Amino acid sequence: MLLVILYFLLNFAGFFAFLTIWNWLPKPKPFDYTTIPGMKLNVSTAEEIPEMVKFPGDTVNKEFKGNFEEISEKKFDFRELLDFLYIKYGPLSSFWWSSRYVVVVSEEKLIGELKRFRASLVSVSPFSVGSYLHGHTKYCTTTRLSSLNIRPGSQEIELDKNLSEAVQNHLTTTLNDIDDIEDANDMTNVTQTVQNLKQSKVQLKKTRKSLSRPLVVVFDEEIWVDAHPIPKFIPIVIHTSEIIKNWSDDELFPKFYAQLYWLPGFSMIADIS
Repeated sequence: MLLVILYFLLNFAGFFAFLTIWNWLPKPKPFDYTTIPGMKLNVSTAEEIPEMVKFPGDTVNKEFKGNFEEISEKKFDFRELLDFLYIKYGPLSSFWWSSRYVVVVSEEKLIGELKRFRASLVSVSPFSVGSYLHGHTKYCTTTRLSSLNIRPGSQEIELDKNLSEAVQNHLTTTLNDIDDIEDANDMTNVTQTVQNLKQSKVQLKKTRKSLSRPLVVVFDEEIWVDAHPIPKFIPIVIHTSEIIKNWSDDELFPKFYAQLYWLPGFSMIADIS
């Protein structure tokens, strides 16, 4: 009996010693925390990773750089970053913009998969990718698109220059805010949300350059794309320039509309010039 007890004690001591040495040894980096390919964090344990889900309007922790320094070193603008991710990681990729996790979709087939979850679409303007990353409350909401009744109306829509690609692209390349963008005290109200979505009438033109700008979509439930789970409220960037690259000029706008009409506000783009 004594030998049996001694046997178990020695085994336990050996296991404990092994566990101590294993925890002491440096682990290979980066720590893999998601099944989606992409730029990983230079961390060793899950405890070092920030919360993956940030709600619309939440600001990032600017002390936590994520992949931002690596992106800055390459001096990419946002389109170039999306091209890099597609070439290196394929049609579904990801990166950390400071402490905000971002997924990128670069293939027409995957747009169809996103479309299946349109009942869970949040009413975030597809043009507001930079503002969503920063958490600008004027352009952030948790309101479901299906709960809104959006009609173009006859009133002329004033162009919101802050939703231009130039401004939004600049926002993606800096952790500093832009003073010209006014923020609301609370999450944007329904009236502002509808105004943001009506920008689709004036932000887009039937040109390849205009239609190829990056877009963002957000869902309020976990969705699955290419057999990978994507948590709710994660910004999903549509790499539009890659998706439309091989479309002919004649089929450009008809295919663009057919693939993306379900995006917030895009039901109104049928008659853009």
